[in-house]
Amino acid sequence: MRQFYLLFRHFILLCLPLIIFSCNESTVDPELFGSISGTVKTSEEAGSLPMEGVTITTNPGTTSVTTNSDGSFNLSEVNVGDVTVNAKKEGYTAVSIPVKVQEGKELVMQVIMGIAPPETVAPAEPVYSLPLDATANLQTEVKLVWNNGETEKGDTLFFNVILYEDGQFKGDTIAESIMDTTFVAKNLKFETNYRWKVDVSNRARQETKGREWKFRTENFPKNGYLFVKDTLGSRDIYSWDLAENHLVRLTKDGGDEINPRISPNLKMIAYSSNSEDGKYHIYTMDTKGKNVFQVTNNFPVEGNNNKGNGFVWSPDGEKILYGNKGGLYTVNFNGTGESTKIDNAPVNRHFTDCDWTDQFDHHTKEKIAVLTQGEMPYDNEIYLMDPNGSNLFLLVDNLEGTISSPHFSPDGTKVIFSLDSLNEYDNGRQLNAKIYSVNIDGTNFVDLSGDDKPAGTNDLQARYTDTGGKIVFMNVLNTDKGTKSIWIMDPDGSNREKIISNGEMPDLYNP
Repeated sequence: MRQFYLLFRHFILLCLPLIIFSCNESTVDPELFGSISGTVKTSEEAGSLPMEGVTITTNPGTTSVTTNSDGSFNLSEVNVGDVTVNAKKEGYTAVSIPVKVQEGKELVMQVIMGIAPPETVAPAEPVYSLPLDATANLQTEVKLVWNNGETEKGDTLFFNVILYEDGQFKGDTIAESIMDTTFVAKNLKFETNYRWKVDVSNRARQETKGREWKFRTENFPKNGYLFVKDTLGSRDIYSWDLAENHLVRLTKDGGDEINPRISPNLKMIAYSSNSEDGKYHIYTMDTKGKNVFQVTNNFPVEGNNNKGNGFVWSPDGEKILYGNKGGLYTVNFNGTGESTKIDNAPVNRHFTDCDWTDQFDHHTKEKIAVLTQGEMPYDNEIYLMDPNGSNLFLLVDNLEGTISSPHFSPDGTKVIFSLDSLNEYDNGRQLNAKIYSVNIDGTNFVDLSGDDKPAGTNDLQARYTDTGGKIVFMNVLNTDKGTKSIWIMDPDGSNREKIISNGEMPDLYNP
């Protein structure tokens, strides 16, 4: 017995590497594809004529196609194996043909469709397949799948897909008189219960109502990217976590909703909108785009070159600081009380943009950075001051070129801003705006955009992320045309990376 044990142990030790090696190998088979092509004709009794507009589908599903004028069709990528090809057209008997698809090979077939006989019996109720009833945490794009019930031979069936939010008694028909047995419901809401059903009818318009099924979409995503995107001629605020199905449009009120700024407690977003009277007022909403509230009333956000972007949260989240022409105001975030003026701009100048920190030179101390603006967009400078308007300090003088978007580093030792020193245009056009940093004592100007910025573009709207680990900003062609894009880079300007292809006015935080 001991000898057998020793032999068995040696056998196991010899086989162990083979077992480990086989376990390390991937067990996921690669997807293999072939293709299917063919023609569809009528039966001999109907003249053997090419059929145009026949819907061709497969089971398992692939792309749905329709036949051309010569009756031809092509399905370019079909998974190998047993497949059923389905052909449907109103007035003709539906045809289902089982085939076998081989890797890299084209299967050529011919489909014959006869004229459907008269329909005398209402179709049976559809048989539901996906999603299973009461399925939860589905994405906001859901594929609905069902099967034909028992039907008369030769019936041509049409489906109406009805979808509605739970608790509402009237649904929207999101697909009408389709012949396919799948439909993708798009642009659904997060955290929402939906009910759906499929009603079926035949050519004789005999209808059978389907039963209701339900599902629930996933929770609202934790989107840490806020930005503005042009939507059919108006600008709206979006949030995103860069996942494909998590791009959320937060505003839909018409006009321009711009400059989203997350509150210090990460629960509210302040933004400006000109949807009411053409003037930019400050609003707040929660991070899901709900509970919208107008904060400013008598004094909108306006002034020289101030198009609704000159405001910021106070560090404690209780107030919002903004510029109204020559006055710098604070207002309670909930809109109570009157706006309070804390300072007046120098003569013939307006407050255009601002930032407010509670960390200054590594100490817990509040400071405000403000951009003052003359009549020309290139006539500006940056000041530092205390929250009550005292201790005014000129940080960046009226340099040649256009200055914009001052923003404190999280430790309060630097301020970043954009500067275009190449040319000065009265209409505000910039040709080579770069991002710079400067120490809070006015020393050590550093070009952060450097040579990595694409030629012929502007770097604008730069902000530190909440941890200070990155700077997020917008890059755009200097022709004032083309798509605006959002980038991030390290605080020293290295490792530039585009993260959003169509967006501006970014704010990035960690929800």
